Amino acid sequence: MSVSSANSVWLSRPESFINPQEFKIFSGGDETVSYLLNQYMDAVIYFTYENDVMRLELTNDKYEENILPQASLDRVGVEGQWQFSDDEEKQKFNRLLKRAERSKTYETEEIWFRSFSQCCGYQECCLIFQLRMVAKQGNEVLYCALLYNDTEMQHSFKDISDNEAKFRMAAEQANIYAWEYDIATHEMRPCTRCMRDMGLPPVLENYPDPVFEMGIFPRDYEDMYRNWHERLAQGEAQIQGVIPLTPDRIPFHVRYITEFDKDGKPVKAYGSATLAVDNEKEVQLREIISSLTMRYATVLKVNLDTAETEVLNVGQESSVQVQNLFYENKTFSFEDIKEDYLENYVFDSDVPKLSELFSLDSIRSILSREQNFTHSYRIVRKQKTVYMQCRLFRMADNNSAIIAIRNVDDIMKLKQESEDKLKLDVQNFSEEMDVNNAVINNMGDNMSDVMYILEHIVEGKESLDAVDVDHLHMNFALMEELAQDIKKASELKAIKDQSEPETFDLYDIYKYVKAFAGPIAKKKNIELYADENISSLKYSEVVGNMLYVKRILFNIVHNALKYSPEGTEIHCSAEAKAHGGRINCKVKISDEGIGISPEFQSKMFDAFTQENRQVDPWANGQGLGLYVVKQLLDKIGGTIAVYSAVDLGTIVTVTMSFDIA
Repeated sequence: MSVSSANSVWLSRPESFINPQEFKIFSGGDETVSYLLNQYMDAVIYFTYENDVMRLELTNDKYEENILPQASLDRVGVEGQWQFSDDEEKQKFNRLLKRAERSKTYETEEIWFRSFSQCCGYQECCLIFQLRMVAKQGNEVLYCALLYNDTEMQHSFKDISDNEAKFRMAAEQANIYAWEYDIATHEMRPCTRCMRDMGLPPVLENYPDPVFEMGIFPRDYEDMYRNWHERLAQGEAQIQGVIPLTPDRIPFHVRYITEFDKDGKPVKAYGSATLAVDNEKEVQLREIISSLTMRYATVLKVNLDTAETEVLNVGQESSVQVQNLFYENKTFSFEDIKEDYLENYVFDSDVPKLSELFSLDSIRSILSREQNFTHSYRIVRKQKTVYMQCRLFRMADNNSAIIAIRNVDDIMKLKQESEDKLKLDVQNFSEEMDVNNAVINNMGDNMSDVMYILEHIVEGKESLDAVDVDHLHMNFALMEELAQDIKKASELKAIKDQSEPETFDLYDIYKYVKAFAGPIAKKKNIELYADENISSLKYSEVVGNMLYVKRILFNIVHNALKYSPEGTEIHCSAEAKAHGGRINCKVKISDEGIGISPEFQSKMFDAFTQENRQVDPWANGQGLGLYVVKQLLDKIGGTIAVYSAVDLGTIVTVTMSFDIA
C-alpha cells in the first residue's frame, strides 16, 4: 500500500468506528480483506480533512496505480493543501463531507481539482468521490472514499457538447436531426438525438459507409447519398432532397450546408433531417405511421384533447366496429369504440386494468413519462382466449397518440407453458423440504431469470441485430441445459435415488460453468477471469453425481453474477490433484459485488432466506441458492467456506473429492 495505517492515531480508537468490521479493514488485521482491498477494489483512501488540509490515513495499491499519476491528490498545492479548480468545487467538497457525516451512508459527487507540473503546467482533473464517514471522535472525522478518475469522460462530454452547440438553432425545430461532416477526414459527428434514436457513437469514421453497413439507411439510396458527399467535396454550397433514412423507409427532408475556409476550400458540411410531412394536411402521415407500425393489426390515431380518432390499419383481431370505420374512412369518438371493445371482446378479468389504461388522462400521463408503453391483455375470439399486446406511441405534437394492437398469442402461450413447467414439483415445498425438491425449485428460479433476460432482449424491438441474436442463442442454450437438469432431478426423485453415481469428465464441468457465465458477464460488462489448473492430471474422468456438482458451481457463480454491478470483476479458479485413487478439487470464486452483511452471514445457508439487496431486477428467487449448495456438498462429502464484506465483495471456496473412474 502507498500509505499505511500503521502510524495512524485511529488505530487506538476502535470504539470510534461506526462498524466494527470497518475497523478490522482499516487496521489490516485480516489478510483476506487486505487482499480484496488491493486486488479487487478501485482506488480507496481513508482520510481526515480539516481547514482545507487532507491527511491520508490509508490508501490501497489501485490508488497509487490509477489516481496518483493523473491527479497526485496528496501532492497538489503546498503541504497537502488541496487545490480545487475554483471556490465552487471546494464548497461542493465540503458539502459532500457534511452529507456523508449526516447520512452515515455513501454519498457521491464529482469534484474538479488542478495540479501543476514543470512539463505540462496546470492541469484539471475530475474525480468521482463515493464517500462515507467510518469513524468520529470529537470534531475529528475519518472518511473512506472510492475514487474514479472521470477526467477523460468529462472531456469527451465537453467535445460532444461543443459540437452540439453548432446545431442548437436547428435542434429547436420539431423532429430534426443534425450532424457535422468533416470533408477531409470523412468523420461524422451526430447530435445527441441521432445517438439516442439510432444508436450512433459520438464519432463515425469513413462516413457514410457505417450507416449503410448498420442497416440504418436503405441500400438502394447508397449511390445517390455517396454522390452527395462527392459534390460536397467539390465545393457545392447546398444540397437537399427527400431520402428514406430508416429501414422502414420513412421519408426525411435532408439538407447539407457547406462551410469553406478563407481560401474557398470546402472543409465541413452541416447536415439536418426532418420528417417529410406536410404540417398543414399531414398528407404523408398515414404512410409513415403505417410503416412504423406495420407489424400491428389495429392502429389508431387519437387526439388526446378532443378524443377524435382515426383508424390507420386493421387486422382480423380488430373489432367489427373498428373494421367498418376503417373501410368507410370515418373519424369518431374514442370513447365509443372503447366501450364496445371492452364489453364485447376483452377478457372479463382484464377489463378493469385496460379500462383504466384506455382513459385519455391515463394515456396522456403515461406518454408524458415514456415515449412508448406496452401492455398485454386477453380477448375472447370465437370462444377462444387470445393474448394481445397494446403499445402507446407519443406523437411529436404531444396532443396525439398512436394506439397499436397486435396478436402475441403464440409468444404468451409459450411463456405460460414454460412457467407451468417451472412449477414442476414445487407444490407443498415448504412441507417436504427434501434436497431434490430444493434442487428442482432452485433450477426453476434460474430458468425464470433466463426467461426475464429473454423478454428484455426482445421487448419493444421490431427486429433483432446480430448481438441480440447471439444473446438469444446463449440464453436458449442455457434454458435447454437447465431443462435437462430439471428432468434428471425429477427422475432421481421419482426413483427415490438421490445419489446415483456416474462417470463424468472434470473438464466438462468447468466448460459448462464458463459457457453459461461468460455471455452473461459480457452483457453486464463484468470482467470474468476463469482458470482451471487440472492439466497435470493423468486422468480427468471421475465417479460421482454430475448433476450435484454442476448445480453447486452454477449457484455460486450465478450469485456472483447477480450481485455484482457493471464494471466489476469476477475471478474463478479451480485446482485438482490426484492422490491415492481419488481426485481432490478446490474451486474458488471471488467477486467485487455488494457482499453479505455480518448479520445475514449466520443464516445464509438457511432455506427461504434472502437479504434483499439485489443489483439486477432478475435477481429474484426463493432464497435457495446457498441452501442447495450446502446440502449437496454435505451429500458428496464436500465443504464450503464463505468470506464476505459489505461493498467489498465475496470469496467462496468449495472443496470436493471423487474416485478416479
